[in-house]
Amino acid sequence: MTWKTAVADIPYGGAKGGIGCSPRDLSKSELERLTRVFTQKIHDLIGIHTDVPAPDMGTNAQTMAWILDEYSKFHGHSPAVVTGKPIDLGGSLGREAATGRGVVYATEALLAEYWKAVKGLTFIIQGFGNVGSWVARLIHERGGKVIAVSDVTGAVKNQNGIDIPQLLKHKETTGSLTGFSGGDSLDPSELLVHECDVLVPCALGGVLNRLGFF
Repeated sequence: MTWKTAVADIPYGGAKGGIGCSPRDLSKSELERLTRVFTQKIHDLIGIHTDVPAPDMGTNAQTMAWILDEYSKFHGHSPAVVTGKPIDLGGSLGREAATGRGVVYATEALLAEYWKAVKGLTFIIQGFGNVGSWVARLIHERGGKVIAVSDVTGAVKNQNGIDIPQLLKHKETTGSLTGFSGGDSLDPSELLVHECDVLVPCALGGVLNRLGFF
């Protein structure tokens, strides 16, 4: 992140910080209170010219809206203090899909060096959160065959290609990948070694290293 933003001459640095919790186990009210107290503790460490928080694992546009609102109580209305906020609060169109779209663009550029294209190739995506779900959607739209995906709830595979729009509807409805009728369950630990043309890691960092897989 530090190098990427420096090359683009954007004043972000890539620092990481957050709260150790399991968002899935908390109510919306609990998440809001937790986010607001966290913002109260760090409001003097962030700012539009200092450090601009962005959404990451376990957060979304609503989280960023809470941070913006709480920060503004101390420093006045400052919509530029966070990225990834809702459009009606000054967010950017396309922000939600931006990281996943960037992954697909980079994949297309790499494949082009080998005279290949997304269409017709098989893909496995580790992580089906904001980034991974958008990667899957865009690959599916380009004619690529997503044969397996995973997230913290489990993994699903279909060698003939997963119907990504249906999987997205299933996860939105159930909050999980498990129980999807358009594929078979897969041991998440086997996903990274399942045969495919392109493996796309979209979960936690450090999964791939010179010693192999965690």
